[in-house]
Amino acid sequence: MSNVRLDDYIEHKTGVSIAELIADSPERFSVIRTEALRDLVVMNRIAGIGYTVELTADVLENPECARLTKDIPHICLP
Repeated sequence: MSNVRLDDYIEHKTGVSIAELIADSPERFSVIRTEALRDLVVMNRIAGIGYTVELTADVLENPECARLTKDIPHICLP
């Protein structure tokens, strides 16, 4: 089982650092983060092997993200 850091996935997917995304638009970053977490849920289901998704604690403050984390078998919070 491997680990996937949500922030690393977002930076890889967008090609922009988390700090730059937040500075540009916190609202847009929230949407991007939710979409990225949804991607990881789908990939986890398709892969069928399961992996650990590392999140920052503030992710759970977003109700949609909190709901999505219930579909990921292994979550790691710092």
